[in-house]
Amino acid sequence: MSDINRVFLTGRLVADPDIRYTPQGNEVAQFRIAVNMRFKSKQDPNNWQEETSFITIIAWNWLANRVEKTFKKGDLVVVEGRLRIREYEVDGNKRYATEVVARDVKLITAKGAAEVEIEEATDENEPDVPFS
Repeated sequence: MSDINRVFLTGRLVADPDIRYTPQGNEVAQFRIAVNMRFKSKQDPNNWQEETSFITIIAWNWLANRVEKTFKKGDLVVVEGRLRIREYEVDGNKRYATEVVARDVKLITAKGAAEVEIEEATDENEPDVPFS
């Protein structure tokens, strides 16, 4: 059985994508998204707290081209890819970079566009649908 390394994220771009080209001519887009997570406080269950993670995304070739043409700072996007931890050296010291190599990216809403509020399903707001 093969190991699984698959990541799904939604978040907002914190800046316009950075587009570069390798010496071989491959296009690569790098951008960061802010991913917010809400959770209840352990001390006060009625108090919600929010934690933001800033995650670097790497997209290659045709996907990088789509990112370049479509994404701008503030856009809400969904990213599907794989987690990669890169090791490199700076002045003889080992450093590590954690990033997501994108397999697919999609624009959910552009910055400033009207957003649709998605209501979470609960027992209270689900309709009573009879089945035969």
